[in-house]
Amino acid sequence: MEMIVNALIESGVQVFVALVTALIGVAGTWITVQIGKVKQLQTVQIAVDEAKNAAITTALELQQTVVDDLKAAAVDGKLTKEEIAMLKNDLLSMSMAKLSDASVKVLTAAGVDISAIITGAAEAMVGNIKTRQKK
Repeated sequence: MEMIVNALIESGVQVFVALVTALIGVAGTWITVQIGKVKQLQTVQIAVDEAKNAAITTALELQQTVVDDLKAAAVDGKLTKEEIAMLKNDLLSMSMAKLSDASVKVLTAAGVDISAIITGAAEAMVGNIKTRQKK
């Protein structure tokens, strides 16, 4: 009888160890996946920041090299709709040229609208400039 009890205990311990080992493997895999997600999000955020910086730099360049001259040449000192459309196109193309291939690939793979990031960052920067000029 004692042999049977010992055999059952030994078998139970082996099953328990196998179960714990399997759970550790599953937990390790889950943790690895979560770390991968965090790293992907960090990579996307870095690429978004690069796009925003490119947009701000380009908007400032355009302000310095084009916008001021266009406004000075206009009778009312304002840009026309056509000039605004041209500036938006220039903003997008020049900002995209500043982005690294890696950032473009990361943002595209993540399904991010790069044009929206560029346009939004530039509009926010221009809005800040206008607000400061009014004060």
